[in-house]
Amino acid sequence: MSDKLVIWLPEDLDEAWAYYKSGGEQGWAADAEDRKNLARLDSHGSIVVCPGTWFRTFPHSLPEMKPAERLNAAGYAIEEKLAAPLDEQHIILGKGDDQRVGVVSRELMVDVMERLDDFDIVPSSLISEYEAFGMDTDTLAVWGRTIHPGPMGYALDAATEGDNPLSLIPQMQFDDALNYAQGNFTRRKTTAISAKQLMAFAAMILLAFMGWLGWQWADAQAKKAQATELRAEASRLYTDATGRPAGANMIRVVERAINSGGQQKSDFVTLTALFFEGLKKVDNVTVESLRFNEARGALTVKMVYPSFETAQKLEQLFAGGPGRFRPGSVRDQKGQLIGEGEFSMGDGQ
Repeated sequence: MSDKLVIWLPEDLDEAWAYYKSGGEQGWAADAEDRKNLARLDSHGSIVVCPGTWFRTFPHSLPEMKPAERLNAAGYAIEEKLAAPLDEQHIILGKGDDQRVGVVSRELMVDVMERLDDFDIVPSSLISEYEAFGMDTDTLAVWGRTIHPGPMGYALDAATEGDNPLSLIPQMQFDDALNYAQGNFTRRKTTAISAKQLMAFAAMILLAFMGWLGWQWADAQAKKAQATELRAEASRLYTDATGRPAGANMIRVVERAINSGGQQKSDFVTLTALFFEGLKKVDNVTVESLRFNEARGALTVKMVYPSFETAQKLEQLFAGGPGRFRPGSVRDQKGQLIGEGEFSMGDGQ
């Protein structure tokens, strides 16, 4: 049993959550206040156990290849076995010699992670309940489900409620479980920042986004004036937040930071300025959301593209420069082309 906080979720996330840290720290988080209090126990990242009915696990025999290519190949290999579009699924692979593919609805993952984010709960791993018990464990009846434990296990709806989840959590094992908290669903404990820095970061994002929207509709003269104003304000905010002079333009600041090997490589303000500076060169791209992953020193961005080719165009635009854009899959969602990507400091030094 791990010494981390373990949270076992019901299928209906509005119902009470079972939690266990030790014999004296266990119980039910029945409302928002209870769930906020879980963050106090979440000192080293929690383990979130989810209903097994949400997940499917398949074997694979994929050859050695680059991780991204391997993941894509895994998706195509199981596509015919899924009853939903591939681009609506979150797919992960087992590590090392673990030849398993795990699949869960992306919409479900978004819902769960947003709930956890609301209460400042940071999962170091998110797993299926049937993988939380060893293969030598008998079939379990709990929470209205029948759980068939094991690495290739599964769960089914049952007619009876079954055992109390709290009585089973101490039996859980996590070493060999697939961790679905990967990719865009990775979370890390973040360090505290001052109110001044937080305001500067927020102002930087707002200013960059509003300025970018303005570029889409303004005439040529207005674009030039807005660009000049944005660069000046970005430099001021950069200096306020970091205590370092921004210089003539943000691109050169970033390049100097990379060459000097300083901590600016993972700086939120620098990355944001560089990303929006490059985004000006591509028309009709809308940024829907932007998140900073401190552990990776990268921005995770969700965008609406005008065409499928735009993601590759952005990748090529930043190639060889101080920033690198790694596009994810692009999918048609209600008539819009939605895509995610990661922006970080690149190799163009």
